[in-house]
Amino acid sequence: MVRVKICYLHIGAEKTGSTSIQAFLQANRRRLADLGYLFPRTPGDDNQPALAAYAMADSSRQNLMAQVRVKSDEELEAFRAHFSAALKAEVADAAPERIVLTNEHCHSRIETAEELQQLADLLHSLAEEVRIVFYIRRQDQAATSLYSTALKVGQYRKKPDLTIKGDLPVAFDYWRTCRLYADVFGKEAMRVRLFDRKRLVGGDLITDFCEILDLPSEQGWSLPATKNRSLGRLGQRFLAAFNQKRQDRFGEQSEHYRMALVRMLDKHFAGQGIKPSRGAAAAFLDHFKEGNEQVRATYFPDLPAPLFGDDFSMYPEKEDAWMPGPFMAFDAGARLFVEQQKEIDRLKAEIAALKSEDNS
Repeated sequence: MVRVKICYLHIGAEKTGSTSIQAFLQANRRRLADLGYLFPRTPGDDNQPALAAYAMADSSRQNLMAQVRVKSDEELEAFRAHFSAALKAEVADAAPERIVLTNEHCHSRIETAEELQQLADLLHSLAEEVRIVFYIRRQDQAATSLYSTALKVGQYRKKPDLTIKGDLPVAFDYWRTCRLYADVFGKEAMRVRLFDRKRLVGGDLITDFCEILDLPSEQGWSLPATKNRSLGRLGQRFLAAFNQKRQDRFGEQSEHYRMALVRMLDKHFAGQGIKPSRGAAAAFLDHFKEGNEQVRATYFPDLPAPLFGDDFSMYPEKEDAWMPGPFMAFDAGARLFVEQQKEIDRLKAEIAALKSEDNS
């Protein structure tokens, strides 16, 4: 098999627009192919969890393994063999100049050099050169934004959790990730960027991503709407309450109902969410002070320290303990009910139209 010129592996980090990048790649798959770039379907249609799953030493990461339908170490071994063969076949059939891959779990789930080397061996068998694309965001801001994500997957805590017990969380320890990937792929492979509008090319994530990939920024790209937005305070409180009581009140179908609720909240209740206090945010960021300085000195030597600045004015002095009043809670319930009824009416009209076509 002839190797392609370059493979780009986008690894996140969490809450740095990965969903928007993946939506962009999916929406422009054909246009990318015309330019010699393959965004393969084998690892996943948009987000590609199979990449991180392939690297895993065993099947213990249940939430990740569920995404690739692996339940045991034996199934993981079989998955690896099938995935490797299928990806190589897709690349050989397309014969592109470059490959683009993306999955933020490659940042937050791959923890050892041995695991990463397994993925590296596969990618080097496909491409002469591998480049790692890694966007990073100030840790307190990323953790606060992740609160909405935690609620969307079923948690019900009442506020963002910025406490650290024991080792630094892998998802926020950017220097650990930089060291790991530089050790395996080489420092010259790293493309580390700040997820900050002031630092992005053109002040835009997709424009910045196109520059990294040597893609023309003005190419008639399809630009999907912003994805995975954070919920506002009302949406967060509503979802936290639902998550806490869902099993007792809604039975076996509760997860199905919950996901429908998440979609409606995403659409109608996005905005600024609940925030930790200024002191809590500063204390959380301080845990990463040394690592962030290493990242700055290595990849951003022209920027002044600290890497992400020290402005905490976006946080309240005291912890945000906001709760919706009775009328606001009623209004939210009424809005959700109306939106659900609109969706039912739309589906009824769609079914009626299909029946009419069948009878004509």
